[in-house]
Formats: sequence, structure tokens, C-alpha cells
Amino acid sequence: MSIKYDGKIIKSGYSVVANTKDGCNLRKGSSSGGPVIGNIKDGKNIRDGQSSGGKILCNIRDGKNIRDGQSSGGKVLIKISDAAKKIGSSSVGPSTALVWWFIAK
Repeated sequence: MSIKYDGKIIKSGYSVVANTKDGCNLRKGSSSGGPVIGNIKDGKNIRDGQSSGGKILCNIRDGKNIRDGQSSGGKVLIKISDAAKKIGSSSVGPSTALVWWFIAK
């Protein structure tokens, strides 16, 4: 099944996999109170879990690429625009990178 992200809900086929209803936390399922998988609270770093001090998994500091780790010179994993295509979204913002990292990578 293909992944579709509409800016708030992530679906695989007809079932809801996760959501980003609050804009910075990726939560499992359709509930805005579901368990947090990851976050992008600072708009630059994708972190594990809910904490703004959680482990940094990747970053989007340059606004164009998703890079491994926290360095702006880290290995480019994918362009944000290509990640958006993979998750069926037209948005190229931080939440697109968050969804790609945890759902479509």
C-alpha cells in the first residue's frame, strides 16, 4: 500500500497509521492523545520521542535536504521534495521530513 499524508493524517491504504495534528509531534494512530513516535519541535531537528531534548536522528537545517544526524554537513539522505512525493504530499515543510523519517524511510 502507498502512504498518503495530507498535512495532519498519515494513511496506508484506508487505515490511519499516524497523525501530526499538533504540527510538531508524530503520534501513532488517529488520536491527538496517542503515543508520540517522534517530534520536530525546533523546526530543524527530527528527534526520537516527545522530548525536545530527545536523541537527534536527522536534520533539515538547510531547508532542502534531510541529513543524517545533527550536523548541517551530514550525509544527505533525500531531498525534502522527493520525500514529499514518497509520502503522497505536496508540502515540503518540517512535518514532511518527520513523517518520511518514521513512516516511509
